[in-house]
Amino acid sequence: MKNKAGLLAILAVVIVVVAVSGCNDNNSNSNNNASAITEKGTKVAIFNNGTTWAQVEMVGNATAKNGTNMTIWAETFIKPGGNVTIDLSQLLGYGNEKLPAGTTIRVQSWKGLFNTPGGGEGSLNIAFQGWSNTRYPAATDKMTNVTYGPLNISALPANITDNTVFVATTPEELAKMQSSDTADQTPLYEEELIVVNADGSVTITVTRMPELCRAIASII
Repeated sequence: MKNKAGLLAILAVVIVVVAVSGCNDNNSNSNNNASAITEKGTKVAIFNNGTTWAQVEMVGNATAKNGTNMTIWAETFIKPGGNVTIDLSQLLGYGNEKLPAGTTIRVQSWKGLFNTPGGGEGSLNIAFQGWSNTRYPAATDKMTNVTYGPLNISALPANITDNTVFVATTPEELAKMQSSDTADQTPLYEEELIVVNADGSVTITVTRMPELCRAIASII
């Protein structure tokens, strides 16, 4: 596992992840049941619009329904044309309810490109989309695009064969997880702000533009 520089101790929680079936037919691997994705809850999806695999590592803080502060951790691998969805309502204890208006999650993220085989350079081309009230996003739910290039393309780990999110429910589980990459393979640092609006729509704003920043260690 990579060292975490300047981050709070991680209290990892279950993240419910599936592919956005309303958008394409890609599947997602996780140790959660896809049926757990709620109909009305608030969700965020990450789409890979590039030509190589994209890795997105994230750590963010939010307030759960019981009032406790929660640190959220996720590591995703997304194949070209693929996507993964994170059910924030399930994650924060709201079940099949949209998150309250004004709910804010500040996310630090690290990104990199992978392929089989590795080598050469490519461009990151991903998009974030958030929504509530329906199982799948509507055409009116806005996309936030993130692009950057060129980046070195690393060799895809042998255990990654489909859209994947690694999760942990306790610090002990997190400590047992095997690292799938090195810090040099996810050198692109960025920050996003996720805000839930009164109608359940979600605004995702890039608050720190993508930059190569090896001085800031990635999260795993």
